[in-house]
Amino acid sequence: MKTKISIVLLFISLALIVIYGADVISSKVASNDGKSGFLQLNDAIRGGVFGGGAVILSIIAFAISLNERSTLVSVLLFINGGLIIAGMIGLGVQGMVQEGAGDNSTLLGTTGLGILLIALGIAKIFITRKK
Repeated sequence: MKTKISIVLLFISLALIVIYGADVISSKVASNDGKSGFLQLNDAIRGGVFGGGAVILSIIAFAISLNERSTLVSVLLFINGGLIIAGMIGLGVQGMVQEGAGDNSTLLGTTGLGILLIALGIAKIFITRKK
């Protein structure tokens, strides 16, 4: 039961990351009110709700299934972390192309959260391997 709850939370987290990434991609066409993308949210709100929510849900899923054996939980943690890192690399490359676009502390901090999720996936493998 704990594993199923964790898997559902991780799929919700994955959906949030995909929606967030799609909204960032579609935000290339900005509107006049400072909001952009199909969600019509500014960057801070979009990142906090979708990015932060996805990371929090992933950490909760890891904690719930900590002592349960599940390869799928580890794989989803890898995927979620990998998508976050890939998105930040893409934004970093875009920021290099467009001068002054992007905040390095945000890029590094968010990349760190992606690395954290991958580390949790690795920890999950080693913790449950002993059982």
